[in-house]
Amino acid sequence: MFTLATILLLGFGLVLPHGVASENVAAMFWDIDALRWLLLGLWLVIVLEGIAGLVAALRARTPSAVMRFLLVAVLPPLRLAISPQAPPGWIWLPLTGWRRHGPGLFRRMELRFALPMLVVATLIIPVIGLELLFAEELARNPRMAAGLHGLTSLIWFAFTTEFILMITVARKKLQYAREHWINLLIILLPLVAFLRMLFLIKALRAAKMSQAVQTVRLRVVLTRAHRIAMLLNLLERLLVLKPRLYLKILRGREERSLRELSDTRRRIREMEMRIARQARERGD
Repeated sequence: MFTLATILLLGFGLVLPHGVASENVAAMFWDIDALRWLLLGLWLVIVLEGIAGLVAALRARTPSAVMRFLLVAVLPPLRLAISPQAPPGWIWLPLTGWRRHGPGLFRRMELRFALPMLVVATLIIPVIGLELLFAEELARNPRMAAGLHGLTSLIWFAFTTEFILMITVARKKLQYAREHWINLLIILLPLVAFLRMLFLIKALRAAKMSQAVQTVRLRVVLTRAHRIAMLLNLLERLLVLKPRLYLKILRGREERSLRELSDTRRRIREMEMRIARQARERGD
């Protein structure tokens, strides 16, 4: 099932627009009936497998399986790491098999992802270079645009896979998402662009040119935001290779966090004093 979820995620990457130049290619992939049916079929297979796993888990009195099933049914790429029939706290990984969640596994996965994801992140440099220097050629040459779209789809697939696996094994998932908000932005912006693309197609078919112009403007904004997020992610990964500089940045974050903590504690004391004063006044 991991393989099917991987294929599904790759398919999603192909139909999602990852920039101005790749939108026409993404729309072309979306117009392929066979691809849409393939994605739908994989989705249904994952849902049916989830139902079977849910029934088995409920028989074993594992109520948390319901939430896992709902997550997989709504977001089938999560099947990469989440299974309704798996014991709580366990994850299946390629080449290693079943592993229990924990700080040790999280750290090992973080180290294994470090170098490959750094290589993937650096691919944004040639992408931006092509978009800036060969914008007209990309608009005229479908093969060149398709190649660029394939590259950006691969980048999106890698970031999405890393995020799904890492947040699954993270102990504090909301904290992980908050700390890796740039990665989350890289994943979600193409989804927003996809909805915008569908809206544009609908507007053009209905001859609503004013709405079409607005969606074209939004395309530029989304592309720029996505590229900025990619560059910020690359910068953050490169900083890890410079321990002293990265340590300085981390200490700066620590100082800001301590100031925020001190301010929060001050507000707590003020509220406690206020509540105590109100209680005394009511007592009088």
